[in-house]
Amino acid sequence: MPADTTEMNAKPDGDKGKVRLLCLADLDGRTRAAQLVGRTIDAITADLGGNDNLSTGEQLLVRNVAMTAAMSEDLAARWLTGEPVDPAVFCTLGNAERRLLETLGLKRRQNDVTPNLTDYLGKRSA
Repeated sequence: MPADTTEMNAKPDGDKGKVRLLCLADLDGRTRAAQLVGRTIDAITADLGGNDNLSTGEQLLVRNVAMTAAMSEDLAARWLTGEPVDPAVFCTLGNAERRLLETLGLKRRQNDVTPNLTDYLGKRSA
């Protein structure tokens, strides 16, 4: 374990004991990052047919892809403003995001460009 990593059961003062793990529901949601994650969760959930159509595992994947997307967007914004960004971290986040989306069913959709019959006949008679 790296030197700057603390054990999950260690308190900041070094005393061993229980650590309270945080989850997204513990946040008040006022930060832009939390709002972005919430909007992304809602959008992906809607794309997949709503929360009632998602298994628990799919709901976890949706949250993870929303978090990964928010971190990736943060790094992209920092790079665009001239801050140094580790390209390996950015690529790792992008790959993780893509794999999560593929697992959820990310796929290419064709646009239907077939004209309806009324429009087609109207253009032919003109």
